[in-house]
Amino acid sequence: MKTLIAYFTMGGRTKKTAKAIANSLTNYEVTFFLIELTGKFIEKIKMLDKYENGDFSAIETELNALDVKDYDLIIIGMPTYGSKPPNAFNEIISRMKNLSGKRAIVFTTARFSGGKALEYMKTKIEEVGAQVVNKAKFRRLFYLGVKKSSKFGKEINEG
Repeated sequence: MKTLIAYFTMGGRTKKTAKAIANSLTNYEVTFFLIELTGKFIEKIKMLDKYENGDFSAIETELNALDVKDYDLIIIGMPTYGSKPPNAFNEIISRMKNLSGKRAIVFTTARFSGGKALEYMKTKIEEVGAQVVNKAKFRRLFYLGVKKSSKFGKEINEG
């Protein structure tokens, strides 16, 4: 089965989680669509500010090519900023072609909560016609390990 894992990461927590989930999906052919902020901290903040204000010109080509018709499962992971995912989530969902009718899984990473962001993501994905079959939040104040995300990936793999 073909799976697309789409995620946004600034500090690497969401990337680490997405990779751990992917490594556990031995029954799936996994492809990634990632938005990763790189460079020095100030450069990351400037790019995040552009995205939060709706300027996705730096990744316009990638967003326009985002089509999930050939995938059986879509997994979307986002960090939590306050109580919501970054604006990149909304942009990915609005640009993702053929999402309606697909099975989806959502996850969040957070230092503290992440629950409201997770529910927001689930609602938005279901509004475009996809079925959210599972969801998870991975939180830890300092070091976010991979044990829970690997276990979550194994559950997906076996389900």
